[in-house]
Amino acid sequence: AATPEVSDTAAALLSYVPADTPYLAGSLEPPPEDVIEAMLTRAEPVLSEMQNQLSRAKSNMEGADQGSLDDDPGARLVLAMLEELDGKLSREGFTSLGFDPAGDKVFYGMGAFPVARFGLSDAAVFRATVQRILERAEMTAPEQVFQDVSYWRLGDGGHDEPLAMYVAIIGDHLAVSLFPHAEEAGLLPAFLGVTMPSDSNAQQRLTALNAKYGYSPYGSGIFDVHKLADQFLDPDTALALLMAAEGDFNAAELAPECSAEVHEIIDNFPMMSAGTTILAVDSIEYQYRVHHPQTLAGELMELVAEIPAAESLSRRLMEFSFGMRFGAVRDFLRDKANAIVADPYQCEQLADLNLRAEEALVQLNQPMPPLVNNFRGVRASLAEFVMDPGQAIPQKAHGHLAVHVEQPQMFVGMAQMMLPDLSELALVPGEPPVAIPETLMPIPGAVAFAAMTDESIGMSLGAGEEAGLPAFLDRKNGPAGVFLSVDYDMAAYIEYTDRVSQAAGSEHGHQQNDAAQAIAEAAQEAIVTAADRSHTALSFSGDGLVIEGHMTFK
Repeated sequence: AATPEVSDTAAALLSYVPADTPYLAGSLEPPPEDVIEAMLTRAEPVLSEMQNQLSRAKSNMEGADQGSLDDDPGARLVLAMLEELDGKLSREGFTSLGFDPAGDKVFYGMGAFPVARFGLSDAAVFRATVQRILERAEMTAPEQVFQDVSYWRLGDGGHDEPLAMYVAIIGDHLAVSLFPHAEEAGLLPAFLGVTMPSDSNAQQRLTALNAKYGYSPYGSGIFDVHKLADQFLDPDTALALLMAAEGDFNAAELAPECSAEVHEIIDNFPMMSAGTTILAVDSIEYQYRVHHPQTLAGELMELVAEIPAAESLSRRLMEFSFGMRFGAVRDFLRDKANAIVADPYQCEQLADLNLRAEEALVQLNQPMPPLVNNFRGVRASLAEFVMDPGQAIPQKAHGHLAVHVEQPQMFVGMAQMMLPDLSELALVPGEPPVAIPETLMPIPGAVAFAAMTDESIGMSLGAGEEAGLPAFLDRKNGPAGVFLSVDYDMAAYIEYTDRVSQAAGSEHGHQQNDAAQAIAEAAQEAIVTAADRSHTALSFSGDGLVIEGHMTFK
């Protein structure tokens, strides 16, 4: 296969990343130009409202008592930033300040402490922007110099502020980090690039990650849980020394068995990764992965019930599918609890896990009702759903529902014995749907039908929906390992949740900052206007949990 393209800026930024970083995220190429333009077009209503609020805030602060500004350097800094951003909340405006919204970026850790590097459109212009803001704010934040490289340090390293923020403009990029002032001698040279990693492999790691999982070059990352844990457990790391000095946690006081047992737990999910698989004008696809050892991954795959998944990018209001063998899940959890009880953790800090395992084992040894023990999954497909705020029962609903169990006929028989109105409901696998008595429906006037297959019991709700019930029940099973999938209309979902939150807010007298509320409403309106569908699927694969998402835009 051809070697992927890597922009010069991305390669330069990635060269600062040490090989032992616990986490790494970045791009190998900037996003396509048409994608950037589409995103900015969709964001225009939000940027416009932000400009309105910015102008209002700037006017209010300019009209404030001068004495209050003299006594509040933070307020002066905010006003200076507002003045600098005024009229420049656009791609052209940001570029005129020296910042490149589409520039390459990298995020990683020096040990546990974060570092972010951003490509600039013009480093000299950006430096001048920073200086103007500081001058307007009447702040004295002189640049410091270390081996001919200048930087700003925000924070004096006092007891109340053990962490300091470090900012530098290095070459053609902006670098920002947060680390203990006490560790400056050891971390500052690497942050400023005075000392470059001798074995940086960040570019190779992202390239290999993208190739393995089909991620695009526009954004991917790795989170090494094992390495990050070492930053807490090794008493000589900068993080452990800081926590010991603050009195939060002293790794040096841990018993020797603690490190081994914590790693034993973490090694069930030692690494996570993520990336975009498609970044286009009208759609975005992405993945998150929680990596498990092969043995555990295989055990988790055995828990999944094979049932149909939610239809991808359906035209229905919402589709949902959850398939899991509850009996097998109970056995899996019981085995894990038994293992802890048989060989409890010796580390004092993990004693609570021993107690919880004992309590869980008591619960897991209780007999399970037949429906739960034989449960395999549930699915829903809604064409219409109208819910009045504060009501538990929908005012109107059209759609399909299916419950998957090991022996559907047995459960129908049990239900008919408990509900006399169901006794005349002649459900036969493969036969056409039959009407459900209206007396059994919680929604007045609802039209409902039921049908059955060898693996599921289904119901339609709403006039005419019964025609599609057999096809809904007879869908082919989803991809292997998928246990949860959902597909929905994003605009309808946002509008529904907004009605619910508004009702909850008025009920509890919730008040929100006017500016923040106006910007949030503009953002919501922009999403409702541009958003189309969202599809998410969770599955267990041979190397762990996979979360896949697909969003489309109008």
